[in-house]
Amino acid sequence: MKFKQIIKKIIPFRLSIIIFNVFSKNIFNIFKRNINYFDIRENSVLLIEFYKVHGETLPGYTKLLLDLNYNVDIVINKEGKNDLGLFSPFDEKKVRIKQLSDFDMNYLMRSSIIKKYKHIVINSLDNKCELNHLAFVNLFKLKPVCAIHNPNLLSKYFKTNKIYSIVKINSENREPTSIVNPNYFGNFVKKSHKSNSQITTFAALNNKDLLRRNINLLFDAIDILYDNEIFNFKVNVIGKGLPIPDKYNKNINDHGFLDFTSMYKVIDDSDFFIALLDEKSVQYLNKASGSYQISYGFLKPILMHSQFSKISYLNNNNSILYNSNLELADAIKRCINMNNEEYKSIIDSLDETKTNLNNISLNNLKEILESPLKYL
Repeated sequence: MKFKQIIKKIIPFRLSIIIFNVFSKNIFNIFKRNINYFDIRENSVLLIEFYKVHGETLPGYTKLLLDLNYNVDIVINKEGKNDLGLFSPFDEKKVRIKQLSDFDMNYLMRSSIIKKYKHIVINSLDNKCELNHLAFVNLFKLKPVCAIHNPNLLSKYFKTNKIYSIVKINSENREPTSIVNPNYFGNFVKKSHKSNSQITTFAALNNKDLLRRNINLLFDAIDILYDNEIFNFKVNVIGKGLPIPDKYNKNINDHGFLDFTSMYKVIDDSDFFIALLDEKSVQYLNKASGSYQISYGFLKPILMHSQFSKISYLNNNNSILYNSNLELADAIKRCINMNNEEYKSIIDSLDETKTNLNNISLNNLKEILESPLKYL
């Protein structure tokens, strides 16, 4: 077992922060004096993502900050998967992007530069982030607003009013989080009918982590459809997860890994989105899935197990819900047989829910940004 893993298991979190700081490479930022960075504009917010993932939420938070009339500077990890195509919808005069190393991001958070921002928004806060990326950073002095993705963080800062999440998360050691839902990916045209009356198209994401997205559910569903001689559908599968068996080649387009711009086009060109959330993935009863964001952002009716409907604000009016993994085939069949009138009704309901959720998110973010720091 590695030294850091041992510390995490046997040392209290506050003490482990001190130990991690001492042994962190970021200790050398004490001697650093400058980085290549922006001149900070008035009324600006820093939106920073330390990790090499979670970039898909950045456009949504950026849009909300712009709606609150802030200028936005975005900092992402230069070694990550968050390509600059994420930010193509935004005006460069209002939104600026900087790619920095782990080392330079830590320096930025400790430098005098950070004090020039009106607000700081950390896109992903968890125990690992505070131990590693935020070494020597005093969160209570800096007062950042932070998004969390999992319940029950060990940080004292987690218990303050500066924490929010994509969906309502219940925790053991604080009251439920406020919702700030980032579902903007660009300006996509709302559709009122399926793209092709003969072939119904679906999009789905392929991931090696089957508790995150289980593509075997899709394979099982297609087998049932084949048994019933149903072939008039296509599924656009995106991502490098499990290999697609050859027997599905006529009905699955395997796109593999795509950059964000290409991925968004494939999703936008599809009629529906299949979440592939396994009924065994009970952790998603108290955390967000990116599938919800895709459904809202692209106004794509989602096919999803009904147990995840409450946390996601998705229901029988704005989605295609089913009650067991084995019923995914029936849900796909329903979509294939759906007429344009029903399709439009679902899209309109989804659009209304999205608007309401965005209004809640905007008000919550404004309150979190402007409220004095306090414990809950």
